[in-house]
Amino acid sequence: MKHMNPSTRVANGRPLASLKALISDARAALGSEGEDIGDATGQAPRFELFSAASSICSQKVRAVLAHHGLAYRSHTVDLFGGQTYLPAYVRVRVLGCDDMGAALVSRHSGSTSVAFGGGCDAAVVPTLIDWDTGQVVVDSKRICNHLDAAIADASKRLRPEPLAARIDAQIDVIDNLPNYQMLSGRPPEDDRRPDALRGKTGVAFAMGKVDRCDRYLAEYVNDEALVRAYTAKRAKELDAARQLFGEEAMRDAYEKAASACATLERQIDASTTEWLLGDHVTMADLFWGVELTRMQNLGADTFWKDGALPAVEAFAQRTRELHAIRQAVVDWPGALF
Repeated sequence: MKHMNPSTRVANGRPLASLKALISDARAALGSEGEDIGDATGQAPRFELFSAASSICSQKVRAVLAHHGLAYRSHTVDLFGGQTYLPAYVRVRVLGCDDMGAALVSRHSGSTSVAFGGGCDAAVVPTLIDWDTGQVVVDSKRICNHLDAAIADASKRLRPEPLAARIDAQIDVIDNLPNYQMLSGRPPEDDRRPDALRGKTGVAFAMGKVDRCDRYLAEYVNDEALVRAYTAKRAKELDAARQLFGEEAMRDAYEKAASACATLERQIDASTTEWLLGDHVTMADLFWGVELTRMQNLGADTFWKDGALPAVEAFAQRTRELHAIRQAVVDWPGALF
């Protein structure tokens, strides 16, 4: 890590000292200084990641970090315990959202992506701090691209320039899948989700988030940044409760996921390379690996099991065995339900 003078100006004219203070507050709110992962050669790691074990967006970022062997300081955020709503953490997220020029999202499309979700969410994970550049980076795709671009040897990147457009197209499909609905909502057919999720509709989960926002709005009524963040988040989750988890919406969500898997089957069959887009693993392989592992965890592997989509079944197993997927998801404590 580079050692900067605290008065050094960083991203958007912000002093490094002010960012350090924000992150220190977030650590304190979480009650943890974090865990250093990987070898930073005796120095503080360049990257600091706030992620949740079971967050699929966090899993994508951890997979890229693991693939490249990048050292980082890891903070585990309790997603279901409401830690992403802690004011000190939300302030960091608002900074990242503002830095990327994205409005705070106030509706729920079902997608977890900033690009497809209609804006930036100030109360979710993952969040990356790059201490070399003084940036707060939000949105899993942006974070993964940021980490990949930090690899000096371009030949080792997960998003090589000749394949960038095709990789981005695959990631756009994955990022627009209805992961929130499939996790929280009741499937249209048999509910094969793990016991902790089975039978739940998602409405109570979303309304719990609305209630949490109401509590913080009452407590921080005079804090403009927090009011802006919690107001937008409240509207987003209320929208989710009203329109994402009905029978028709859930059927559409599962049909969308099944269609994406069917398209992937055709693409794998047509491929003449070792991996989806080339002879080396790309970010598309990692993102699909995380996605298919999540589907399997939720019992949605019926899309491809028993010969339905044999190429996808083989690809799901193969990507699951990648070191990056194992470290970021399969063997990460609490990542699977």
